[in-house]
Amino acid sequence: MVFRRPAPCLRGLARCEGGNVMLEFALALPILCVMLVGMIDLGRYGLQRAAMLEGARAGAEYAVFVISTQSLTAWASPNTTATNTTVQNATGLTGVTATSSMFCECTAGTSIACTTTTCGSGAAPKKYITVQATKTFTSALTQSTLNFGALGSWTPPTTPISASMTMIAP
Repeated sequence: MVFRRPAPCLRGLARCEGGNVMLEFALALPILCVMLVGMIDLGRYGLQRAAMLEGARAGAEYAVFVISTQSLTAWASPNTTATNTTVQNATGLTGVTATSSMFCECTAGTSIACTTTTCGSGAAPKKYITVQATKTFTSALTQSTLNFGALGSWTPPTTPISASMTMIAP
């Protein structure tokens, strides 16, 4: 039986680097996946926030148009529902709730009832329309909770997205 020294065999093994790349990739892959999901969620959040702003703007423009072509009382009764529907349709998203309200103030900035026709100085009050759109944002991960065993668990955030637009009515 021939006995070889282990040193020459180990030196040859140490020079072999064929599996290092695969090992490093396997260690980095979970981190890269978490970062990818985070970037996807951030992008989706930004797009939905922009859509919510667009919907609130469209609803406020619709309300201002109705008030300018008809009257203040024409908007106040049936057209608040139409304004909210305009917001929901303009976003292009599902699950959007919209609210619209009106407030009036004098040039000095004091709030008054919108039924008042003149301010103390004789000027007409300014009428403002505020439209707000809200929606719950859900993560790209459809699973409610990820369990990592002894390391813990992670629940994706469900944060509300809201956008508000205030415009002055003529």
